[in-house]
Amino acid sequence: MTDARPPGLRERKRAAARARVEAAAVDLCLEHGYAAVTVARICAASGVAQSTFFKYFGSKDAAILGRPPHPSEDAVEAFVGADGPLLDDLVALLVTGAREAVGDLDLFRRRFQLLEGDARLRSREIGHLAGPRSWAVTAARRRLERTSRLPAPDLDARAHLAVVLASGLLRHTLWSLPVAPGAPWDEALRRSLALAGSLLAGGRPAVRRGPPTASPGARGRRRP
Repeated sequence: MTDARPPGLRERKRAAARARVEAAAVDLCLEHGYAAVTVARICAASGVAQSTFFKYFGSKDAAILGRPPHPSEDAVEAFVGADGPLLDDLVALLVTGAREAVGDLDLFRRRFQLLEGDARLRSREIGHLAGPRSWAVTAARRRLERTSRLPAPDLDARAHLAVVLASGLLRHTLWSLPVAPGAPWDEALRRSLALAGSLLAGGRPAVRRGPPTASPGARGRRRP
């Protein structure tokens, strides 16, 4: 079980500093371009010392990419034990992880806009999420292992494909959302999943019962 105690003052200050740095790194790169943004410039914009920056991130790219979307252990375990549509639940788990990693889905969307224009950063971000040892692939494999008797190579292939598809659906959702704050995440996710279901079904419209508003372990949390 995860520790439910609220973070102390030191942890809150550290989290706030990290958030300022990540937001400054992304916004500066969006405004001026990746090559024009230095660590010194990020530190000046976020109000942190360079020693603090390197303690938290280690590199400019790490600050730009931030922490990969990683939900809580409870949310992952609930996903592994759930019996709903795999892709729906996996997309919802990624959204939960994005909120817990960045705290602000608007920053997640701005980062997406930046990565769309930089193939090298985008490749690194995809590797974090869909690499063979990533938490998402591991969770998908555990769930498939629980519900099927496929040989290991088939489990590995299906788990990787599930994460790639879920990541692509999340990217499509981000791409399709309006720029204005407070965009309807639930509705956009529902449309993306319905479209994917239609395409995978040979083009026939897919009927969905509702949006994947939260991962199985996050029922009752605020929706994105």
